[in-house]
Formats: sequence, C-alpha cells, structure tokens
Amino acid sequence: MIDSKKQWKEIELPNDDTIDKLVESTKLPKIVVQLLYTRGYKDEQAIQKFINCDARGLYDPYLMHDMEKGVSRIKEAIMNGEKILVYGDYDVDGITSTSIMYEALQELGADVEYYIPNRFTDGYGPNVKAYERLIKSGIQLIVTVDNGVAGNEAIDYANSQNVDVVVTDHHELPKELPNAYAIIHPRHPEGNYPFGDLSGVGVAFKVAAALLEELPQEVLDLVALGTVADLVSLTDENRILVKYGLKLLQQTPRPGLQALYKVASIDPDTITEETIGFGIGPRLNALGRMEDGNVGVELLTTLDGVEAQKLANLTNNLNTKRQNTVRKITEEAINQLGNQDHAHLVNVVYGDNWHEGVVGIVASRLVELTGKPSLVLSVNPETGDVKGSGRSIEAFQLFDAIDKHRDLLEKFGGHHMACGLSLRKEKLAEFQKVMDQEGELQGINHADKETLDCISISLNDATLDLEDTLEKLAPFGTGNTKPIFKFKDYQVARVQSMGQDNSHLKLQLIANDNNYYVSAIDFGLGSSAIEELEENQSSISFVGTLGKNVWQNKVNLQIMIEDISDSQASDTKEVVTQEEPPVQVVDDGNAIKVPIIEIKRRTKLTKDIFSDTNTYVFFNDKLLNKIKPFVNNESKFLLYNDLANLKNAKEVVVVDCPDDLAKMNFLISNLNVDKLTLVYYPIRNSYLNGLPS
Repeated sequence: MIDSKKQWKEIELPNDDTIDKLVESTKLPKIVVQLLYTRGYKDEQAIQKFINCDARGLYDPYLMHDMEKGVSRIKEAIMNGEKILVYGDYDVDGITSTSIMYEALQELGADVEYYIPNRFTDGYGPNVKAYERLIKSGIQLIVTVDNGVAGNEAIDYANSQNVDVVVTDHHELPKELPNAYAIIHPRHPEGNYPFGDLSGVGVAFKVAAALLEELPQEVLDLVALGTVADLVSLTDENRILVKYGLKLLQQTPRPGLQALYKVASIDPDTITEETIGFGIGPRLNALGRMEDGNVGVELLTTLDGVEAQKLANLTNNLNTKRQNTVRKITEEAINQLGNQDHAHLVNVVYGDNWHEGVVGIVASRLVELTGKPSLVLSVNPETGDVKGSGRSIEAFQLFDAIDKHRDLLEKFGGHHMACGLSLRKEKLAEFQKVMDQEGELQGINHADKETLDCISISLNDATLDLEDTLEKLAPFGTGNTKPIFKFKDYQVARVQSMGQDNSHLKLQLIANDNNYYVSAIDFGLGSSAIEELEENQSSISFVGTLGKNVWQNKVNLQIMIEDISDSQASDTKEVVTQEEPPVQVVDDGNAIKVPIIEIKRRTKLTKDIFSDTNTYVFFNDKLLNKIKPFVNNESKFLLYNDLANLKNAKEVVVVDCPDDLAKMNFLISNLNVDKLTLVYYPIRNSYLNGLPS
C-alpha cells in the first residue's frame, strides 16, 4: 500500500453574496476571488492591490532603522577614498546581495571590493580571522549584506582596529545586537519599516536605492533571484520586486545569466519563480556548497562574454557534481538506516568524509523519504571530528531537542526546522540515544501527519483556461502558495515510470464526463511504485497543482502531483471470471484461434478497407476528415472518445494507431462488440517498426 505523506485537509471555499459581489466588482473568475478571500484579501481594494501590484507599493528606504546613518557613512567613505569591502554570504541570497551592493558602490565611484566567506574555512557570517586578514589588506569600511546581526565578536574586532561596520541583514535579531556603526534591518525594534519579510537582497536593494537616490530597476533580476531562492514571504513588497524581477530575468542583459541559461537549457521566455527554485538557484548555490561562492558574484557582475561562458560552464559542472554527491550520500544513508537493528524515532546517520556542503540537502531527502527528523553527519576519520546538518518535521522542535544536550556537542545553532552542529565521534551513540528520547518526549511516534491544504475539484473542470486564470495569483511561494487541488471524477487509464532512471511517475487520467486526457507527473515516485499502483488503479487518489507542458509548440494541461495514495485499495482482490464466446481472428489471411480481434495491417489506406457499411474509429481527427469524403456509404466515422455513438456498435474497425496506448486502453474498455477489426494504419513512419504491444 502506498500511503500519503501528509494529511489532506480540504479547504471549503466561501460561496455567498459577498463573493458574488466581489466577482462582479473585480471582474475576476469566481475561484480566484474565493482563493484570495480565504487568504485575507476580503475587499475590492485589497484584491486589486494584490493582482495589480506595481512600484507604487514599494516603501521609502529611509523608514528602515539606521538607513540614513548607514548611507551617510558609506557616502563619506566614497568621498574620502576609503577602501570599502562588501562582506556577503555563499548562498543565492548572499551572492545576489553582494552583487547589487558592489555594483551600486562601483556606480558611485567607490574603491570597493567584495568577499564571500568560505563555507568550510570561514563559516557563516562575520569571522574574526577573516576580518583580521581583510583589515590588514587595507579595508577601512565593511558593509555586510545578508549577514551581520550575529557577528558581535568580529565586529568588536573591527571596532578595535578603527574600522566601522555597516550591517545590512534580515535574519532573526539576537538578544544582544553587535556594536556596529549602523544596523539596517527591516524588523529592528526601533525602526518603522512596514514590511519585515525582506530577504537579504531586498535589504541590499533598499540600501542601493538610498545610495543612488533612485530606484535601480536594472538590478531587479538579481532581487528576484535572491528573494525566491531564500524562501521569504512572496507577499506585499516582495511580490512586487519578484513580479518585475522575473520580467527582467526574461530579458536580462547580464552576460553571466545569459550564459547560464544556455548551459542549463533554460528558455528565457518561460522563466518563472519555479525556474529560479529548480533551475537557476540550485546552480548558484552549488558554488558555495562545493567550492567558492565568489565565483557567483563574478558570474553575475561580469561584462565579458567569454568570461561569462567560462564561469557558467564551471557553475553548471559544479551543480552536476553536487547532484552526484547528493545521490551517492543519500544512497549510503538509506542503506545505513536499513541496516540498523531497530527503527529510530530520529534518523542519525554518518559517514567518513561525507561532503559537508550537501549534508543538509541529504537530511531534507531523508525527511521526505521517512517522515522523520534527520541528522546527516560527516566524520573526519583522522581527527574524530563530526560535523553536519539536521532537518525536522513540524511535530518535532529540533532546536529545543538538541539544545538540552549541548554537553555532547562542540558547536550548535539552528531553529525549529533546521540546524548545524559538530561533536566528537565517540559521542555519536549517546547522541542517537538522546535524540530518540527527545522524540519520545515530544510524542512524534504518535504525532499526526502534517496537513496539506487542498481544494476539491473535478478533473472535468481542470482546464488550460483555469490554469491561465490562476496565473493571476503568481508569483507563488512562501505566503502565497500555488493552489493545490484534490482531484475527483476521473479514471486512471495508464500508470508508467519515466525519466532516464525511471525515477518519476506518470499517470494518464481520463475525465469522466468529457472523456479527455490529462497527464499527472510525480517527480521521485517512479519504478518502485509502478507495480502496486497498476494493481490498484481504481483506488489511486492524489493532490497536485495545475501546470503546462509545452512540446513542439503545443500546450497541454499537466498536473504536478504533490502527494499520492492508493490506501483505499483492498487487501483482498475479488476475482471475476466469465466465459467469452470465441471470435474468429484473421492476421494476413491466416486463421488463428485466439479470442478477440481481426487484424488487417495496412501501410496504405484504400477504398476497399471501407467497402462494408460499418463503424470506423479513428484516433486522429485530421485523418478521419480526410478519409470520410471519399467513402460513399452509410458507415459511421467516429473518433475514439465518441462514446455516445460507439455505445451500440457491434462491429468496429479501428483504422489508425493511437499516439498513446492509454487511448487504445480507453477505447477497448468502453466497447461491447461482437467483432473488432484493427487496421493499424501508421500515420507516422515510426509505427512501421512493428505493431503496438
């Protein structure tokens, strides 16, 4: 049995006079109004502001705490010819933040350089040794981006060297803030900024706007990259920045991004927030995970086309290396879990010299696969040092669980859902023990599944028009999730695996009322689930989002499966047998006693095939329309899904080949005939390679 990973909670959409009035006043489809209403947009003004957001919704940068103070200090440094350093971070938010601040200071004529700390030697945020090294090189002012509010020790060192630090950050504010010259932060308790969910690149953009005294629209492509990749709320100001940033990404003049699109096979015209999340973001993140995040800033800021191509190739190659490394460690981790004597409430897995840059990704994979909090640790066999990352589930407070046992650890930091830690190898067994105890105390062995909000919808109503309408709510992300639907009124015509390693699942669905086909894709649930799902097709239920599949300029609706189950399948299968009358089957004139069909294989269609008055069925409508005028009898010429006219047919001739065997399956399952003749005319020459299976 394949059980759902989450508990599906159906949202009841409001359906009253208020909704009808909003539909009339906003001129929006009802389902869009209903969705917005449930998300807090309950009057015409709020809905119009959400749908038609523009630059008028951006806030004054000077409302942010210390903006005036920080900008004045930076301008003073430029005027005095001081050497300024932009100190960033190695993820996408940090790389884009650094690029924006660096370009803004360059435009103002500053003597500026940038530094992305190394994940493995510097760690995250301000680092005393790095500051010491950089200040000795002549740096006179440090501007942090996407970090700094927790850099007390390093900033104190900078102050001792008479080097000011202007912090621009968006992370959680600690109880004790650093003694920086200025702390520019949207949630600073002494500030008045209306929107606290800016990413690091959003804050950098605001500082750049204040420095340049105008809105730097040319960097909105970078703002969109960092904002989407950092998973901050895509509401309010972030929604505006990403909306216009996506448009600029589609026509970016940056040679580095153009080269990256090329090596990653990204069509600029189709770039959305999903392209950032699954295409561009992981490649830029791979730089800091595998080697050096500074390459990312070089890629995004270079004006040299040759250099851009070189850097894009390096970025893509490192991403491939990252993917292979993740795959290898994940396999080893799964094997390790399978070899444990008993199941643990919390997964703690470790291996010698596992790549520290990807253990967080592996931990997330284990959470997805097992539904348990997971810690993935890399062991240095020479020193006995162990470092790694953890990812959790909603029901388990990971930070609280580990925080109680700091005596076992060397270093530790994190929050409810994620953490980083280090300890000694000899402490691993005890660490696993206390994690299981914490799991018991928090009751995760009895915890309910996480809930997944969804909207019930008939597959008949899932259309390209609906998908187009829902795009009015984009860009989607945290705080503005893509609507998830629970589908009903369908049959599963075919279950198959897809992808180079058969790791993905494809369902061919037939809508009950109008008999049209829709494909549903589940990335990751492939060959391992095929056999069971094939046996229980009538019990398959799933939830997913609407999307488009574009192939050879033809656009089709496609469902992306979020969660799937066949849990309604019965443990016992009723076997039904019936005696069928023998049917004469002819293949090329030779009588064969097998019980279903007559085969008249033809590579050319001639009038003699249609000489009898009969019911002729086609899969291709163009072929049907081409043949019909040349046949002068009372025969019926029907498409395969014209069930109303096929219902009473007793002798049917199927003329051509289906382009998908699910269509043949659908036709056969809906016929009740005495005789079925298959001509198998191949519209495309590829069918000449042999008869369909």
